[in-house]
Amino acid sequence: MLFAAIHVAFAQSPPSLGEAFEQGKALGRSGNAAARSNISGGTAQSTVPGYTASSPEASYFGSPGLGTQASARTSACASGPAASDPSCMAVQFSQTNPTRRPDFSIGTNDPLLTRGRAITADPQAIAGNIAGTYSGCSVQTVTTADRFETAICHQYRTLETATCDKVLIVTPIQTPGCTDGQFLTRVTADPCPACIDYLAFDFSCAASSYLMHVFTIDKGTGAIYMDLGSQNVPGGLNTQIPQTPGPTRIDGFFCYQTFYSQSCSGPNCTIGAWFYNPCQGTSYYGANTFAMPTTVSFSDTWDNQCAALEARAQ
Repeated sequence: MLFAAIHVAFAQSPPSLGEAFEQGKALGRSGNAAARSNISGGTAQSTVPGYTASSPEASYFGSPGLGTQASARTSACASGPAASDPSCMAVQFSQTNPTRRPDFSIGTNDPLLTRGRAITADPQAIAGNIAGTYSGCSVQTVTTADRFETAICHQYRTLETATCDKVLIVTPIQTPGCTDGQFLTRVTADPCPACIDYLAFDFSCAASSYLMHVFTIDKGTGAIYMDLGSQNVPGGLNTQIPQTPGPTRIDGFFCYQTFYSQSCSGPNCTIGAWFYNPCQGTSYYGANTFAMPTTVSFSDTWDNQCAALEARAQ
């Protein structure tokens, strides 16, 4: 009967995954109380060598760097009795272990990696169907009806009052020049102090030149004593003219020659006049500087400071 009982016991089937899990969970819980009392009580102080509740390393918390403290601790443990101080044993282990246990590499085909990838790819093939093993898990299909929502929004512009200006900018443009018949300057000469008259050269604007009028003036009355003639001669702004003949008359009654010249620097011009009497061998030169008259024209432009507001209003 004893052998028969043993044979029946060994013939029973092994526990399922769920049963094995429950057995392991019960075994773990049975030791929790004893382990917790050893951890939270004073067992560590009586068991671990050098244990203290006020470790000096607690002051390192929050330090910006531990390089200085680590070097000092390494030097102290190198010269002290490391065998009786667990912390020094840990320090010396960190210094000497790399030479005792050199680094090694794990290849991509190592079983540690290949089997791990197989478990990650299909955990159910290794651990079984979790939904069928744990009674706390269940598969549920929930159907939610379609939901419709109506949203309304409003878009509008606020009313505001804005002002702007359209400014007409008028710019005067001064152009040096003169109008037809406008007097420019007079050059006088008195080649004969004993005579009753003296010379005058009047220059006026013509359509595209100057009108040069040569005459004599009575020294006593200031009236024209003798008219020697007029002649259109070239001239204008910024024009350089060398000595050029003017009115001339040599006959049985008159004997004179006139010349003129022009030199301009910007709007300022100098006109020179010569009078010759070849019959008597006398001559005279005089000059006068004047500012060329200007004509004024205007240009106007609009400064539309309302362009930005007009664009917004469109």
